[in-house]
Amino acid sequence: MRAEARLEHLRELLSAAEAAQMAGVAKRSWWRYVSSGRAPQPVRLGGAVRWRKSELAEWISAGCPRVRKEVQR
Repeated sequence: MRAEARLEHLRELLSAAEAAQMAGVAKRSWWRYVSSGRAPQPVRLGGAVRWRKSELAEWISAGCPRVRKEVQR
């Protein structure tokens, strides 16, 4: 992969703070959304947790629908 393509790929990945800002919520609220299935699941790279910017933009433009279905008990 060329260096430019690698940099572009890294710019596509957002931290929790950046994802929360993009979604318009506090960072703590963002983590609640993720753990409850309301937000897209992250990509884990070693110890880093990131979200794809394009996936978040799609999710937001769709009205932030629940991503994970709740389990019926």
